[in-house]
Amino acid sequence: MIPPQGIPSIAAGRGRCRPALARATTTTVAKIDIASRAFGVDADDLKRMMESPDGGAISREVPDARALATALRTDLVDGIAGGDLEERRKVFGSNRVAPRAPVAFLDLVWEALQDFTLLVLIASGLLSLSLEAGLAGGGGGGNWIEGAAILASVCVVVAVTAVTNYQKESKFRELNALKDDVKVRTIREGVEQEVSSFDLVVGDLVIVEAGDILEADGVLFQGDEIKVDESHLTGESDDVVKTPEELCLMYSGSKVMQGYGQMLVVAVGPNSQQGLISTLVSGTGVQERSPEDSLRDTTVLTQKLERLAKQIGNFGVLAAGVTLIALVSHFSWDTFVVNAEPWDWEFLETYLHYLTTSITILVVAVPEGLPLAVTLALAFSVQRMMADNNLVRHLDACETMACATTVCSDKTGTLTLNDMRVVRLWAGGRLYRVSASQHGSDLASSSGHGAMDIDHVGGHVSGLLPPLSTMLTESIAINSTACMEVDGETGEVELLGNRTECGLLKFLGEDLRADYKGVRESKRVLRTWPFSSDRKRMATLVADDNGTGVGIYHVKGAAEIVLELCTRQICEDGSRTELTEESKLSMLPAFGNSGLRLLCLAFKEVPLESEGATAGGSLPGDCQASDQLDRDLVLLGIVGLQDPVRPEVPRAIEQCQRAGVAVKMLTGDNAATASAIAQECGILPQLEPTASSSGDFRVASDGTEEASSRAAGALEGWMPSWNGSKGPLVLEGPQFRTQVLREDGTLNQEAFDELWPKFRVMARCSPLDKYTIIQGVHASRLKKGREIVAMTGDGTNDAPALRIADVGFAMASGTPIAREASDILLLDDSFTSIVSALKWGRNVYASVSKFLQFQLTVNVVAVLTACAGALWLKESPLSAVQMLWVNLIMDSLASLSLATEAPKDDVLDSVPYDPLASLVTPTVLRNIVGQSAYQLLVMYILVFHGSAIFQVDQAHEFTIVFNAFVFMQLFNQVNSRKIHDEGNVLEGLLGNKLFCGILGLEAAAQVLIVQLGGAAFQTTPLTLTEWEVCVGLGALSLPVREVLRRIRPFEKLKEVVD
Repeated sequence: MIPPQGIPSIAAGRGRCRPALARATTTTVAKIDIASRAFGVDADDLKRMMESPDGGAISREVPDARALATALRTDLVDGIAGGDLEERRKVFGSNRVAPRAPVAFLDLVWEALQDFTLLVLIASGLLSLSLEAGLAGGGGGGNWIEGAAILASVCVVVAVTAVTNYQKESKFRELNALKDDVKVRTIREGVEQEVSSFDLVVGDLVIVEAGDILEADGVLFQGDEIKVDESHLTGESDDVVKTPEELCLMYSGSKVMQGYGQMLVVAVGPNSQQGLISTLVSGTGVQERSPEDSLRDTTVLTQKLERLAKQIGNFGVLAAGVTLIALVSHFSWDTFVVNAEPWDWEFLETYLHYLTTSITILVVAVPEGLPLAVTLALAFSVQRMMADNNLVRHLDACETMACATTVCSDKTGTLTLNDMRVVRLWAGGRLYRVSASQHGSDLASSSGHGAMDIDHVGGHVSGLLPPLSTMLTESIAINSTACMEVDGETGEVELLGNRTECGLLKFLGEDLRADYKGVRESKRVLRTWPFSSDRKRMATLVADDNGTGVGIYHVKGAAEIVLELCTRQICEDGSRTELTEESKLSMLPAFGNSGLRLLCLAFKEVPLESEGATAGGSLPGDCQASDQLDRDLVLLGIVGLQDPVRPEVPRAIEQCQRAGVAVKMLTGDNAATASAIAQECGILPQLEPTASSSGDFRVASDGTEEASSRAAGALEGWMPSWNGSKGPLVLEGPQFRTQVLREDGTLNQEAFDELWPKFRVMARCSPLDKYTIIQGVHASRLKKGREIVAMTGDGTNDAPALRIADVGFAMASGTPIAREASDILLLDDSFTSIVSALKWGRNVYASVSKFLQFQLTVNVVAVLTACAGALWLKESPLSAVQMLWVNLIMDSLASLSLATEAPKDDVLDSVPYDPLASLVTPTVLRNIVGQSAYQLLVMYILVFHGSAIFQVDQAHEFTIVFNAFVFMQLFNQVNSRKIHDEGNVLEGLLGNKLFCGILGLEAAAQVLIVQLGGAAFQTTPLTLTEWEVCVGLGALSLPVREVLRRIRPFEKLKEVVD
């Protein structure tokens, strides 16, 4: 990647803390006089430091993070005091970059005026006025009114279009502001808290961990195994290793791919690297894609409608050409051949009138409102989806959900409450109850697993005595990155960090009555190995308090994985005994098949180099890697955490199944936990556990082959089993990979196609498995049109799968990297929000179908009426101004009314939309043909026999024709609200205030146009009887729909049309 001229670039290599930065301008850095400044350094000093490959002159005055913190009046333990936030913003700036200027209203007006047909109409109107002015010679001729009316109508159309687009832009900008506001974990006044990224200030201590996207520039002063993706600056795909040495610079916009640490903020907003680039790009005029552009992208549905509009437009061109030729031919033949009149310049005005009429027919025929309808529907849906806890990041995801056939959902937080509570604990050979849990008090107790010497339940966990309770407390408190803080104002406990770890901390405080903060402060952490989805565990090494040169290595992770790494176990009195294979096989079944998440806690004593141990962190050469330390562990305990299923989830899954959408659970938990939760949710049928290990259900596990087979043996025999090849299938990640991947790692598509329709639950699912699933579905040819899959995720490693999924859902509690890769953000992390997105997506398609049903009927009737009048009456029964009014009704106003109705639950009663199918369904086509036939019959009678029926002149007759035509459209607008042959077309009408308001506005405007329009609209006032006839003919559209409901949809005709 070569950055635009004037933009800083970074050349970085793996293992370097400070990538070289090319300055935007050449600067001579003077010596910094720290003593003369309130903060020691200012924003320019820090900015130059971030741009310099070696920290610049500032590195000589503040050689490390501690000195820099002193200059910034920050404590590297407690953070900033918090009382000087405004002073810091004044000196160093705020963490906001000025957004791109909004689109001006006049720019939208100019954009609307670029429509070719409107430009032709403007030219025709101006030419008509000029000719009339010249021909009338100032004598007060009245024919100028039509030209003026055409120009006025164009102004109204342009104004409505511009206002609609302006409102749409405003909504998208509001949503984008919400999308950019993310939470950052900081330490202020010694308290860890979450603050908005906009509230970060220079001097803040920010906690960084895998999955974060840095919101400011900073200096890393504490961390382990931190790898950062700086490709947005360097263009290099290799991750950069960061170590807290000297001034290790961290750049805003970088993605933390691995590790955990703390960073001192040194530059925010426009002074940060990300902000500097944004500012320079704006200043140099380089085109930069703004964040809200993803909300303005042309969607697939919009492209389909544009193609349809073009096809209909071709029909309009033909109709307009036929009309023009017919009118010009009739007039020329009668004038110059039959009457043999000489040329008169007044004839030019007649020809211009014919040209204007034909162009107006073209304007009516071309459905410019089709793309507008889907844009309005999407804008409305995106805004209303916020109330349903869906923040749409990419506009096309909303409409894609209408076609979704499968939802692959996480378990924790999505199907469950994500309120982890410890309800069972095995320690010292006993299984303890934890009654402090609100959820676990009714769990059945376990007993009778002799190999463990558990001959009875050990009672309440409060009976756990030292040294076992002490070691459990230390393991849970130290080997964790989570924390709990009490809000000083509300007194509520705020949980920060992984919810599983938060559940363990609650267990310490509520059940073991231990202070985890005091334990953490009393221990010196030498190194931390963060949790990874590959290893399924995390570890922390602490120094021994007694100075013996022996450290304690704590491990926590998936029970069946860590259990296999243990060779001994600790007893109640603190002694250690051998852990046999028979004991291992009986431990997990002791918890029963209750859907608990099982974590194993273990430890070992590690000899440290005496100098390194006392100095704070050196390890022997053979103990630098966690895998080398994970041998011969001592089993400390196994905890069972319960995360209850959300009460609303079973009904939501039933709704998906009713809508033809399959739900599959992909979880990192073991098969026992996954299948129990899946049964409770309704993803799997309710079955009683059996002792059989045969059938479709098989267990595999992560880790070595030996560990996998042992874990499988531990789980088999207490798991449900579904027999029969057609039944639902539960499998684990390794089993899935074995079946669908070849030896070289490529996908075996045939094996995937055979497995994909069967399985419902994948346990021990890795991010790579999710990615493989999406690849397999995209390449599958099981059906004529491939399946559309929505995928949920919350971790950094889920980002690739979320990015390539048809719709990627990220949890609001997920990592920033996962959120950035997603299409829709679940603000409440709940599966019911996915169902809401499904409803709104289908509603977009339904809104477009409603508008098509309405507009195509207007198109057919208006164009055929104008053409027939031109051929037989030598003029159009509908004048140019009248047709422009009709065009305004059927484009802007109708799209606004039909595209903004909220979905009902019955949208889930149909199958998913086929993205390859025509937008005009057989039912919609039948309604269009039927209503068009009725309206054309009415128009024929009124146009050719109206004068005789009402005993009026032609001008009065054509007013009746125009009025009846408009009211037929208004009543058909009510019909078009229903597209699935629903019984009561008026159901829910009064509940849609916008629709009723627009309909009332259209009717009121029509009354004024007819009664007061006069020469401008070429109308004459109608009598009460004539009004009754016009409104009655319009109202007959409602019973016509009832008749059409009893006619089978035109499937054969649709095939011909397609």
